Parts: sequence; structure tokens; C-alpha cells
Amino acid sequence: MSTKDDMIWASGHFLGENFPDDYDKWSEDKIYKFCEDHVWEMLEGADGEWLFDQIEHLAWSVREYVDSQK
Repeated sequence: MSTKDDMIWASGHFLGENFPDDYDKWSEDKIYKFCEDHVWEMLEGADGEWLFDQIEHLAWSVREYVDSQK
């Protein structure tokens, strides 16, 4: 299970600015807009929903890996 901290950490791998602490209280539209507004140049033009999905996937994958190492 990924956590809010995992999502904030993972967002920095796709965005020039990590999600803020209160991102989880935002609407989906606001999250997607934040993703589009802060996307790395190499991913410019990517859809906000796609970016969020990639961030979420990375957060889940890393959490699963870390938990499996315990």
C-alpha cells in the first residue's frame, strides 16, 4: 500500500515540484492541472491524468519493493 508520503516522493520523479502536503484533499481536476503545470520538460504535453497514474504506479511499486525487503 502506498502512502501519501510515497506519492509526494514519487511526484518529484515526473514533476519539477513535488505534490504539496494537502494534495490529497484536492479534486482530481486540480491534481491533474498541477501535474500538467509542473511536468518535467521532457514530458511536456502529457495528460495530467496519465502523469498522476505514472506517479501512483511508481509510489506503489517502490512501497511494494521496500515492504518486501523487511
